[in-house]
Amino acid sequence: MNRPGRWISLLPILALIPRLGLVIVAADRQQVDPGTRAALLWLSSSALAVLVGLAEVYVGSAVVSQRHAGLAAVWVGITVLLNALILPLSLSGLQAAPVWEVLGSPLIKVVWGAGLGLLSTLCVCGCLWADVVLDGSGLPEEYEAHLLGRLSDEEARRGALEAEVAALQAQAEDAPSGASARAAHAACARCGYWNENQRRVAGHVTQCKRRALRSRAFPNEGNGARTEQAR
Repeated sequence: MNRPGRWISLLPILALIPRLGLVIVAADRQQVDPGTRAALLWLSSSALAVLVGLAEVYVGSAVVSQRHAGLAAVWVGITVLLNALILPLSLSGLQAAPVWEVLGSPLIKVVWGAGLGLLSTLCVCGCLWADVVLDGSGLPEEYEAHLLGRLSDEEARRGALEAEVAALQAQAEDAPSGASARAAHAACARCGYWNENQRRVAGHVTQCKRRALRSRAFPNEGNGARTEQAR
């Protein structure tokens, strides 16, 4: 009973067989006992009533639980058509007259009979569709499990690739850190001296400026020192 819609859809057969039997007997010009005829008609009508009632409940529950728009349209069609077909029966009960007398013209009788056929068709289609919607995809369980397994594997692979890409991005962000530290302070403009420690570079730049100023202020002192070293 995992899919009750399949079992509900068998009820139209139980509703059609008695009526078909009566039609065949009438075509063969045979007489049918009135009690037998009434019992067959009651069986057919009961099967149709059970079909409509179970279909209303089953399709309606599927619409409420799954919120399926197409199935909701079928359910609304069943409800509207059922209310339209019940109206002549209600008038027949109020007037205590057969329903065929209430319907009147042959055209209305044909339309009412076609409405009964359409109602049973909608009930069967709605029940089978509700089975598919409630079961998920409607595929065989093994094949559906296989597809779900493949989807989970693909999700795992994508997660691993995203982790690798994130690691590579982190490495790419950390790679230029040395160059940025190197470019954080410039080298000595006079001699090109550079060190990772910015204080040493600043001290060296200060010494270079002092030497330059001293050489400009005492140019002969440097030449005398060189002459004494030559001697």
